[in-house]
Amino acid sequence: MRKNAKYLYTGLLCISFLISSPLIIGQVLKGSPDARVSKAYAKYEEPSETVAESIEEIQSPEETESSELSETESETETESETEPDTREKTKAGLVFVESDPSYFDDALFIGDSRMEDLRDYGTLDNADYLCAVGLSTYKVTGGKYVEGETLAGKFYDRDYSKIYIMLGLNECADSAESFRINMNELLDEVREGAPDALIYLMSNLHVSWESSIENPSESNERLNIINQAIEEMTDGKNIIYLDINPLFDDEDGCLPADASGDGVHPYATYYPEWSDWLCQHTITEKSYESAPLPEIDFGQAVEILKQGGHLSRKDWGEEVWIQLGSSDAIEMKTSDNRIIPWTASQEDMLAEDWVSLTGNGDAS
Repeated sequence: MRKNAKYLYTGLLCISFLISSPLIIGQVLKGSPDARVSKAYAKYEEPSETVAESIEEIQSPEETESSELSETESETETESETEPDTREKTKAGLVFVESDPSYFDDALFIGDSRMEDLRDYGTLDNADYLCAVGLSTYKVTGGKYVEGETLAGKFYDRDYSKIYIMLGLNECADSAESFRINMNELLDEVREGAPDALIYLMSNLHVSWESSIENPSESNERLNIINQAIEEMTDGKNIIYLDINPLFDDEDGCLPADASGDGVHPYATYYPEWSDWLCQHTITEKSYESAPLPEIDFGQAVEILKQGGHLSRKDWGEEVWIQLGSSDAIEMKTSDNRIIPWTASQEDMLAEDWVSLTGNGDAS
C-alpha cells in the first residue's frame, strides 16, 4: 500500500512539473537582459509605412497637393538655372539675331560666281552686288573693273552699312599667307570706302566629294585652310565670320552630290534657303545686349575715369561702380545707391578685369 502511494506521489509530482515548466521558463526568459534589449529595439523598429500613413492622416489633401507643386516648381527652377545658352554667337560673344530682308537694303555683296547665283536666285533683291565668275581678292582692289564696275565706284554711289565678302575658291592653289595679304588689301579699301560698315567675311562653300578628288587644287582640304585664314581675320565685333557650310554639308563635310550639277555650284533652288540663313545670322543692336564687356587693366580704367566714365570690376555686379567725383576724388556707387569714398587696393590696381560701363573700354 505504501509502495503504491509512493508511486502515486511521484507521478503527480512529474505531472505538476511538466505543466508548470513552460511558465517558469517564460518568466526566466522574460526577465533576461537579452529579452529586455530585444523588446526595447522592437519599440523603435516600427515599419516606415506606419510613419508615412500617420503623416498622411495628419496632412490634408490641400497641403499634400501644395507640397507636390512646390517640389515640381523647385525642380523646374533648377533645370532652368542650369540650362545652357544655345544661341549662336560670334567669337566676341555677340548673338546672331534674325532680321527681315530689309536688313540688306544697304548691303554690298562681293564674291565670285556663287555670289552671282545668290544674286540671281536668292531673295535679297535690294542688296548691291559686285561679283563675277572667277573673281579673286586681288581682282577687286586697285581700281580694277569687275563687270564694268569698281569697288571705289560702288562706295561713291552709295553708303553701305554692311559689306559681305566671299572669296577664296579661285585662290586655293595659292598659299594661305598670299591669300591673307590680298584679303587684307581688300579689307583696307573696304574700310576706306565704308569706314562705319559692319564687315561679314563668309566661308567658301565646300565642293562635292567627287569634285574635291578630281580637282586637288580646289579640294575641300585646301578650302578649309583658306576658310581658317578667313576666320582668323575676324574679331567677332567689327568683322564677323559666317560659316555657311553647316547648312549644306553632308556627313563627310562635302557639298552633297545631288545638290549640284557640277559639284561646285548648288542648284538654283538652294539659294532662297541660303538667303533665309543669312537673315537668321545678322548682327543688330539686340546682339550687343548680352555680349560680355571687354576687360581692361587699371591703367586703362584710370584714363576712362578721367574722361568721366564709370568703371566696375567684373564680379562687382551691375549696380556697383566707381567714378571721379567733383573734387577729383574717386567715389563708389554702392548697391544701395550710396556714394562713398573709394581707395584702390593693391588687388584692384593689379587686376585686369575692369570693365567700362559707359564705353567700349577704349581709353584712347
